[in-house]
Amino acid sequence: MNIENQYLGKLEFNEAFELQTKLWQKAKDSHVQSIIGLEHPAVISLGRRADSSEIFNQNQIPVAQATRGGLATIHSEGQLVIYPIMELSRLNLGVRDFVSLLLRTTQMCFQNLGVVTYLDDENIGLYTQHGKIAFCGLQIKNRISLHGISINISNDLELFQNIRSCGFAKLDLDRLENYRTDVSLLQFYKMWIEVFLGQMNTEKN
Repeated sequence: MNIENQYLGKLEFNEAFELQTKLWQKAKDSHVQSIIGLEHPAVISLGRRADSSEIFNQNQIPVAQATRGGLATIHSEGQLVIYPIMELSRLNLGVRDFVSLLLRTTQMCFQNLGVVTYLDDENIGLYTQHGKIAFCGLQIKNRISLHGISINISNDLELFQNIRSCGFAKLDLDRLENYRTDVSLLQFYKMWIEVFLGQMNTEKN
């Protein structure tokens, strides 16, 4: 299976979605799977089930309506966002299994760095004992995924106080920087790709 991946650094939310759309078309037409990693300047992202009532204080942060499932979240510098644009039919995975694969990959990366996390099937995401550290929200269109997973590395967690994050008025949060200050977004992304591809090989076998 041909999987292209690249780390793009900082990219505006709407620009990233335009790129995802192009990669979605590429997957549909040519069966090329893509994974991109990046960070967004601060933006409030509203999923399909969210509206402006999820915002307590916009605080001059731009708002973007996203096509993913779920409610409100905030992306900002220091948060690693990974968008896998992949054909689930070619992976032989259902949506739940694909979400599990993304979260399990992220969990293994934290484990490699000595950070203990756990999965919550009811409130989907990855958690430490102190709070949520990774979020997952997808759109599946023609069995091809858009959007993906957001991982708190060194981002400002106080920004989440501006919204009802994931439907919670107050959600305990965590980030990698509280445990390790020597891991950049690019380093985590490279490790994530390596673990993900290893998981893919395991799934095949």
